[in-house]
Parts: sequence; structure tokens; C-alpha cells
Amino acid sequence: MSVLFTPRRILVAWFPWWPVERLAWRCPEARTRPFVTIGEQRGRLMIEAVNPLAAGAGLAPGMPLADGRAIAPDVIAHPADPAADAHALKRLARWADGFTPRVMPAGADGLFLDVGGCTHLHGGEEELLAALGAGLGGLGLTSRLALAGTPGAAWALARHGEESPAIVPRSAGPDEVREALSRLPVAALRLDTDVVEALVSFGLDRIGALYPFDPGALAKRFGPAPRRRLEQALGFAREPVISLPPPLPREARRAFAEPISTVDAIHAAVEALLEDLCRNLSRAGEGVRRMRLVCHRGDGARSVLVAGTSRPLRRSRLLMNLLSGKLERIDPGFGIEEMVLSAEVVEVVEEEQEDWFARAEAAAAGCGGWIGGEGGTGREELAGLLDRLGNRFGFESVACPVPRQSWLPESAVELREPLAAPQVPVPGWPEGRHRPVRLLSPPERVEAVARESGGMAPTGAPVFFRWRGRRYRLRVTEGPERLECEWWLGDAPSRDYYLAGDEEGRRYWLYCERPGDGSGSPPRWFLHGFFA
Repeated sequence: MSVLFTPRRILVAWFPWWPVERLAWRCPEARTRPFVTIGEQRGRLMIEAVNPLAAGAGLAPGMPLADGRAIAPDVIAHPADPAADAHALKRLARWADGFTPRVMPAGADGLFLDVGGCTHLHGGEEELLAALGAGLGGLGLTSRLALAGTPGAAWALARHGEESPAIVPRSAGPDEVREALSRLPVAALRLDTDVVEALVSFGLDRIGALYPFDPGALAKRFGPAPRRRLEQALGFAREPVISLPPPLPREARRAFAEPISTVDAIHAAVEALLEDLCRNLSRAGEGVRRMRLVCHRGDGARSVLVAGTSRPLRRSRLLMNLLSGKLERIDPGFGIEEMVLSAEVVEVVEEEQEDWFARAEAAAAGCGGWIGGEGGTGREELAGLLDRLGNRFGFESVACPVPRQSWLPESAVELREPLAAPQVPVPGWPEGRHRPVRLLSPPERVEAVARESGGMAPTGAPVFFRWRGRRYRLRVTEGPERLECEWWLGDAPSRDYYLAGDEEGRRYWLYCERPGDGSGSPPRWFLHGFFA
């Protein structure tokens, strides 16, 4: 056989830990602890991907999660999300077009880059590989790189070669390419598992073992896949690298033949801009989190409006509700000649199925649709309220308190985005314990005197305390309730809390803090809250 096509320069970047390293940005513990992604198979949770620490502990894809926890009890399990992995890989391909405009995903965890004619821009092939590897490392990704004349050869060397980066020289002929691939396993030809197992059962476990066979006989016994993949790897059949389509614009623009200045004309123009923007976002599977409207006036001045959302949106009606209240701030001057609406921050939109039965039941009950749930109307109305509050007061000022596992009151709550789903089940606060309706943050230091064993002492139930220059005599007290920090903070102080009432009927939450480092320092008193 003769080579039918001139060899190109194809670079393959393979990311062996892609599903877990992609999540490491949201879960930093994935870099310091065993971390796996899991999926359900026949009613069982199975491991689908592992990080290097988990692999070193003995965990592997295809293992039941229960077995993995028995091996590594501290393993972190995260649900697998192939759709998000594929979307992130496309975004990485967009990033890689800084090296070549011809980039496309290579399977679920790699990239094909056709760098023919681009290597001299980086100083040569080795310099390009070094720059790409450094860039990927800066993104927190582990990569194996290979450069060859065909996509098949580069893919095989990147995944199954001994060296990284691996380079098949530009001047290499067919015999040199055959030699470079001969010692690799047949799985390096991108064959299905059943075909690989069939070849191995006949002793054909290496690519070089397929060379002596007649192509027709090979296809007759094992199907067309081994022959086609072998021809592609050796350059006897073309395999194109199809570049990703250019990204859809995240902005909409309108230029007016005659400047506009009326309120109705401005509203109509903004609605048209939103329709165009949302159409592009819908095609890209994205939603806007912050948008910017710029109005260019005829006198050279411009007006700028910024609006944000509590979750990614691409419905023009909802976005118009956020902008309509701000359009009155636009000063058209002698007229607006151009408007530009851009999506500054976007996120992937995760479609959710609405609970139509619950929606109908709520309407029948006269609830007006205010129901909870992931897809209910109540969630949408709540999100609309949060959008209005966030645009008025700032989204950093709108948060939802949720319980946190800690016995110390000031650490037993954390603020989250109201619509953010918790990563793990949130524990509730302990029941049957008296807690004040108002907490001081932080607790304020007071001077207190306690009664113990018939005399006055610095510890025990308080008799009176002085706070902000005023003395409070206590009539009744309940306690103490001992609260301590987490066990791994061995030298942290302990607290004895007292519910105390003064002569005027006011009730306070006081605590006495004792040092836990054995220094012998005197205890200190604090006022932490007030009861109703």
C-alpha cells in the first residue's frame, strides 16, 4: 500500500483525570483527598472516575462505591455529569484555539489540534508542546501530549505511549510510523471493547501483530473497524479534524437611522435586543447572570445600565422585567443613535422539569402557585423576587441562612445563595435547646460576678453583670450548658452558657469562657444574645 494523503501535524492532548480535575475548582478538597465521581448502574452506585489519590489508594472505575469506601473511608464522592464534562471540554477547546484555529474534542477527555502551519509561530514543535503543556498545567489539568502526522497515531501515542510529549518527526516515513505504533496495544486504535477482546483472544494484542494480515481477511474476521482505524493511523485513509463552529455572539446591537428619545421607542428597542440575545444564549445552552446595556447618544455621551440575576436566565420576558425599572434612568439627550446589550457573565442552564401536578393542586387550593420544589412556580417567583432585591440592594446583600455542623452558635449557621442547592444534606439544629431570638455578633465582653458554694467567685451562676456601662442584677438563672469547639481543636476554650433574667423581666444569654490551653488564665464573661 502507498500513502494516499500527505501527513499533517496533528497534536493530541489527553487528560487522564479530566472528570475529577474539572470539579477541583468547585471542590478544592479534590486535590488533597481521594475523590471519585459516581453513577447509578442497576440500582448500585458505581465509581466512574477517580483522582490520583484515589487511584493510589486502590480505587478504580467500575468499582462499587461501597467497596471504595471500605478501602478509603475518607473518599469524597460526587455525582458524575457527562453533559457538563462535554460542555467544559468544548470551552477548553475554545481556549486552545490560541494555538491553532483547528481544534475539536477527542472523545470525552481529550483534544485534537491540527497545528500544521502554526508551529513556527511558537518557535517550533517542541516549543509549542511546551507552551501548551504549561498552559494546561496552569489551569490545573494533567495532560499527556503527542504530535504525529495523523490523528490516529497522535491519539495512540498520547494515551498509550511511554513518553509525554511524544513526537513523530515531520520527516518520518510510513515505515517509521509503523515502527512507532507497533508496540502499542490494539486498544490504542480506538476500538470498541468487544473488538479489542476478540483480537486479544486470538493473540493479536499489539498493533504490530496486525501488519502481516491481509486487510480483507482482517475485516472479514473482526469487522471493518480494525482495518479502518489502522489505515487512519498509518495515513492510508483521511480522518479530518473538524473545527468547532465559532461561538455565538453574546451581545446584540441596534443602530437607528433616526435617533430615538421617547420612552416607548427605548422600551421597544430593548425588547428587540433581548430577543436577539436570548436566541443566541438558547442555542449555546447558556443563561445570563449579568448584562450591560450601553446607549450611545448623538452628542457622544453614553448611558450604561447593569442588571444581574440570581440564576442563569434566557427568557426575554423575565430579563425585561429587570431592565424596565431602570430604563427611566437613561437620559436620551438629543437622541440615542445606537444600543448595545451584552451578556457579561453567563452560565450553563440546567433544564428542570416542572411539577405540573403540584402546580395544579396549588392552583386548585388557591395558593396562587406559591409552592416549593425544584421546578415549581414558587421557585420561579422566589427567583424573581431575589432578582429585584439583588438589583436594588446588591446580590451580596441577599443570602439565606442554613444550618452548619457546629455546637458554637456563631458557627452553627452559614449564608448561601438562596437558590443554591446544598452539595450535601444539611443537618438541622438540635431540638429541645433554648436559643435566643437575637444573637450579638460577635459576643460582647461583660464584667460578671457569680455565686458559688455560698460565696462570690469568678465562675458559677452569675449574680449580676455590667454591660456598656450599666449594671444588671439577675433574679433567676438556668444552667450551665457546656458547649465546646470541635474535638480536633484541642486547645480551644470551653463555654458554660446561662439563661438569666433580671429584675425587670428581661432575659439574657451569658457564657463563661474558660481557656483550654492550661495556661491558668482567669475565665471571661460574654453576653451572646437576648430572649424575647
